[in-house]
Amino acid sequence: MVYDPAVKINKLNIPVLIIQGSTDLQVTVDDAMILKNSNPDAVLKIIDGMNHILKDAPIEQEKNLKTYSNPKLPLSSMFKESLINFMKDTFKL
Repeated sequence: MVYDPAVKINKLNIPVLIIQGSTDLQVTVDDAMILKNSNPDAVLKIIDGMNHILKDAPIEQEKNLKTYSNPKLPLSSMFKESLINFMKDTFKL
């Protein structure tokens, strides 16, 4: 990458929500922890069973990747709940 996300997130002076899925095959929970450690004020939410495209998916690569091409699968309900709660708490909605 041209930039380091951990360096960039450290410079932010706005509310930050980091959402990471435990079955993401592209970005790891460790990566999310690096971001959180770079910006201690950020809110970190690890969603068990959510993959890179924000859908519920198993960790098995073949089954996980099948979710990428299935537009009928909904977004993870925990993703939606986490995003809504962050917006309500942060912006007093």
